[in-house]
Amino acid sequence: MEQRVTTIIAHIAASHGEMAKILETHRHVSTQMAGIVQELPDSHPDFAGLENLQKRALQLTRQVTAYLNSLADLEEAIAKQTEMVMKEMHVPDEE
Repeated sequence: MEQRVTTIIAHIAASHGEMAKILETHRHVSTQMAGIVQELPDSHPDFAGLENLQKRALQLTRQVTAYLNSLADLEEAIAKQTEMVMKEMHVPDEE
């Protein structure tokens, strides 16, 4: 029984490691885009039209939203997997 729990925890750890790599990539993209936004002038910017400015702002908003959603998904996955492991650990040994 303990071997099964140990194996499950090892798989969960590997899964979380992969999710963390994905989130790290999202974080770098969001950070780069936020840095670009900080460099924009406060007044009279020339973006070749308001439509282009809105398009870029929407891209940044989508990137940040995707990153935050990924964090929420990771939190949910960790909670579900931890719950599963805790239930498995509390099952009486039938062997």
